[in-house]
Amino acid sequence: MGISKMRQRLGYGAADMASNLIWPMICTYLTVYYTDALLLDTAAVSIITLASKFIDAITDVLMGIIVDKTKFKSGKCRPYFLIGAIPLALFAVLTFSLPSMVSNNKVLMITMAFITFNMVSTCYTVVNTPLSAILPSLSSDPGERNVLVTYRMVMAAIGSFCVTFFALPLINHFGGKTDLYSYAWAAGIFSIGAVILLVFSYFNTREVVKPIKEEKIKLKDGLKAINGQYILFVITMFIYLLGFAIKQAGVFYFYNYTIGDIGNMTVEHIVSIQALVTSLSMVAGQLTIPFFCKFMGKKSSSIMMNVVALIGNVIFFFCGANLVWLCIGTALVWFPLGYLMGMRFSLLADVVEYCELKSGIRAAGILSSLDSFLAKLAFGLNVTIMLAIMEIGGYNAKQDIQTESAQLFIKIGFVGVPMLCIVLTIILFFFFKFDKELPKLKEEREAQLAAESK
Repeated sequence: MGISKMRQRLGYGAADMASNLIWPMICTYLTVYYTDALLLDTAAVSIITLASKFIDAITDVLMGIIVDKTKFKSGKCRPYFLIGAIPLALFAVLTFSLPSMVSNNKVLMITMAFITFNMVSTCYTVVNTPLSAILPSLSSDPGERNVLVTYRMVMAAIGSFCVTFFALPLINHFGGKTDLYSYAWAAGIFSIGAVILLVFSYFNTREVVKPIKEEKIKLKDGLKAINGQYILFVITMFIYLLGFAIKQAGVFYFYNYTIGDIGNMTVEHIVSIQALVTSLSMVAGQLTIPFFCKFMGKKSSSIMMNVVALIGNVIFFFCGANLVWLCIGTALVWFPLGYLMGMRFSLLADVVEYCELKSGIRAAGILSSLDSFLAKLAFGLNVTIMLAIMEIGGYNAKQDIQTESAQLFIKIGFVGVPMLCIVLTIILFFFFKFDKELPKLKEEREAQLAAESK
């Protein structure tokens, strides 16, 4: 039974919108919950997030293998939208509540924080590895893939906007940033929406493109599909995502401790304005993906967007507490970030197809899981790096006003490190060649199939 393109696009986007009702809450507010509500020191928080990456290394690759071995009637990827929906929502709430229940025992509190963080991360993997792997199966048309990615990223941005715009007011409504359960209430509200969206996604997507070989892929066979271009791709995306993740981890600290109130506007109001500018800019950037891909190509347009993001970051260093320039800097950073976040998934689909055509093995699950692991590693290292930089500057969570040194190092984390990552990303993009080789490989494959059918 067929499905309309519009339903497919909305269904594909809904899954990432669901993830972005939960994961930005984890990335942006979990550290604040640990340091300001549970009063954990930065060393303990760093240990929790870094140690969890060793578990991610196992669960991400394992989930990739599971996806490649899956033979459900409804597909290899989309069944996990349904399977993972409730566990993801449940552990999102428990991550912000179980440690609070044992806050009188520091050892037990850290243990609960470690367990719940790993469980929500694993549940996120159950949903997002298939989400990344499914794109090559939704369409073989590069233009339609770009459109699908655009829908995915626009809807993801809407989900992220909801968290950025409403999370802090919800947290304050339920008790404030030092309350032990305010974060859990906010996470619970977003989690309900996530479940609804994942169910919608399951019923409105179809995997229609079949692999070259219909077989269950073993890990050793899947690894054979890896080549130099794939390795270059994942390293480039890791560095790019690391810069973005560190910036995201520093949003609260940057505005709360280096900007503060502006006139009659409180930090909460300023963050809300920035959230609106961020989301609108990201959506605008994502909407331009088909346009720039058509007229500039994926590689050239990605390099151009990185340059724009670099300029936007420079503005943050010099604008001070000027709301207009803060908004301009935000727009110039997140417009290209919106474009590049979408381009990442389009490029991933291309490089997975490139690996399949070069090796004869479709290991979309395994290849997507390795990319997913490095993405989550970036969002694990971001907290450690940001907190380490703040620690060097003398940050003290118990002080409402930070020293000039602490404020400077918050800026270095929020602006300086992302700029370095952008420069490295631009350099690495020049070594991409799979974008030029893929059309030729597809033509050769089509000619081979035509010859075999005679």
